[in-house]
Amino acid sequence: MHAIETGRAMPAVDVALRLAGALDCSVEALFGIRATEQRLTAEPVGESSPGRVALAHISGRWLSYAMVPGGIGRSADAVVSRSERGFEVDLLRTPAELRENVVLMGCAPALGLLADRLNAHAGPGRFLWLSRSSTSALEALGRGQAHLSGVHLVDAKTGEANVPDARSHNPQRALVLITLAGWEVGLVVASGNPKQILSVSDLHAPGVRLISRESGSGARRLLDRELHLAQLPLDLAETATQASGHLELAQAVAIGAGDVGIATRDAALAFGLAFVPLAEERYDLVVPRDELNDPKLARLFDVMTAGPFRRELSSLGYDLRQCGERVAEIFTA
Repeated sequence: MHAIETGRAMPAVDVALRLAGALDCSVEALFGIRATEQRLTAEPVGESSPGRVALAHISGRWLSYAMVPGGIGRSADAVVSRSERGFEVDLLRTPAELRENVVLMGCAPALGLLADRLNAHAGPGRFLWLSRSSTSALEALGRGQAHLSGVHLVDAKTGEANVPDARSHNPQRALVLITLAGWEVGLVVASGNPKQILSVSDLHAPGVRLISRESGSGARRLLDRELHLAQLPLDLAETATQASGHLELAQAVAIGAGDVGIATRDAALAFGLAFVPLAEERYDLVVPRDELNDPKLARLFDVMTAGPFRRELSSLGYDLRQCGERVAEIFTA
């Protein structure tokens, strides 16, 4: 009974019903969130609108993240509604639970697999993967809207991976870059490659419908570079249908909304598509140096470098030779 009273355990349904009956109240009133905890003020990340949201507490403030598109398969932390006072956040979990949330931002589907593996077992942290482009993830980290960001951005001037962009978007904070994996990025085309798209030069062939990634993504940067090398007009990428992630792009090709786009090998595998490799890139996780000792992040890196997760990523075509390696440190000026 003491564990129930202190919130460390919840009773079985039959026990809860008997206790509520004995006290002449509802089960929700007895064990639900207290009225004083049902609402809080949260700063929206992106546009604020009514609907389901995820929440996180970062740098002393509450943040809310809209769970559309792509969030229907995951339970929400709160529901935002519009009132005369503006937007109100109605909690579906206790603030103590919500403080455990760790926001992982980046475009790698592997981050979703990592979050799923972490959340399947007890331990510090509840991990939320928010699919964003590398640049958007770095910008969010710089604004204190994410705990870590995933990035694959090759600097056009130096050819250096990730460090220049991480530094430019977070100039006032010391950072550490830890490699998740290496991966192949290339042309994703329909199974059997019916249009015989073998290189970027083929993107200008009659009848070929290109799907592009959004500006700021690593895949878009690679596409722009390859178009330049092939002496093709850069507006091919601007006028193409836009996809907001590797999986979304691969899905668009799979359903026939387009013929080709640049994404990762694992995205092609996920939808049974053909893949023409263009480049090998290093995907790094960018973490504020002063957050490395957080038990939640320590657990993340432990699970990330453990055998089961490594074997799963290896089966999807990731290169795990540098997994967990601290490849760079960025210090403030």
